[in-house]
Amino acid sequence: MKKYIFFQIVLFSILFVSCKFEKDDEMKLMVDPSVPASAEKPDSLITLPSGQVVKKVGNDYLWLGDILLSESDLKSVSEKGYIETEEEKPYEKYLGNNPITHRSLREEAIENSNSDALITASVGVHPSLQRTWLMVRYEYAPDLTPDRRQIAYEAILHWEKNTNVRFLNANNIKEKRHPRWGDYPCVIFTNSNKNNSYVGMSGGRQVINLRSYQHVSAAIHEIGHAIGLYHEHCANNRDNYININYSNIKPAFRHDFDIQKRTTGIHPMSDGIDFNSIMIYGSYTGDTEAVYDPNKPMMTKKDGSTWERSEVLSKFDKMWANKFYLPVIPRNDSYIELEKIVYKDDNTIMSERERLNLQGYLNNGRSTPPSPDNRLVNVHTP
Repeated sequence: MKKYIFFQIVLFSILFVSCKFEKDDEMKLMVDPSVPASAEKPDSLITLPSGQVVKKVGNDYLWLGDILLSESDLKSVSEKGYIETEEEKPYEKYLGNNPITHRSLREEAIENSNSDALITASVGVHPSLQRTWLMVRYEYAPDLTPDRRQIAYEAILHWEKNTNVRFLNANNIKEKRHPRWGDYPCVIFTNSNKNNSYVGMSGGRQVINLRSYQHVSAAIHEIGHAIGLYHEHCANNRDNYININYSNIKPAFRHDFDIQKRTTGIHPMSDGIDFNSIMIYGSYTGDTEAVYDPNKPMMTKKDGSTWERSEVLSKFDKMWANKFYLPVIPRNDSYIELEKIVYKDDNTIMSERERLNLQGYLNNGRSTPPSPDNRLVNVHTP
């Protein structure tokens, strides 16, 4: 049961991973008619008191290439050099979040005076109610172009097929705000000339920006950020495994390769660098906005060899997601029901007995759901 107490209760976990997935001839920034002209503003680099450098793009602040910073995240990076999560609260019990509202089941139960909903979802050291999702609620922006809708759709299917992460299609759900608690946490896939995302659940409606006409791996990567993954090539131990060829990287992009300062409160799945991760740059890029010579590498391994960018989730990407997420079936009640296939954090599949034992553990001993009629229809479409 030791593994299970990590579910939704661990400190928001960080695996360092990466951000440029466009094919060589697709990586140059273009004028995109689907993006408002107001979004095309000059970028500027800002050095924060912590020494970290962020890029101001319009009204947004980008860190380490494609990580959008909320106001609180920007403050944390400015003061500490990393995104800080909530203070540890050892052995604090809490309930999971409702997959529809993302509000605490305990809060909803108290508000509704429904003692039946006061079921223990999980117990552990340091709940991460502000960063992890029970299910990733998502919508397509009304003007999202068909090509972007397609890669967002394919990326969602890829995550669901290979990991425990689950998504709730909220495109046809009318209720966007709770009258008391405000906007329901939700990812909005949006047209942009740049790919970027917030890290983890930032609260309220948060965007995943996508460029036009690119490989699905770009969307897989940005979703990786949204569920909690960072850049592999920015790991604190990066320099033990990777050489950065700064002489070939233009000044405006060199800070995309800065090292994360934080060394605690992170959960890498291996001791080294995962060169197969969906979240790491390839050695080469064809983006001449970023490099002087596309025929020379941006990065090499310590032995001088190079690697290709990945287009799919790696073994360790899957392990991270399977460690911190469970495949929840959306319901309109407080019962936490799991799908038949549940991955362990070594990527093997739980037996039926293990799954039912876990389901009972999450529901105060009740391994059988109250009624299948309480399941919600949840179909992904492009």
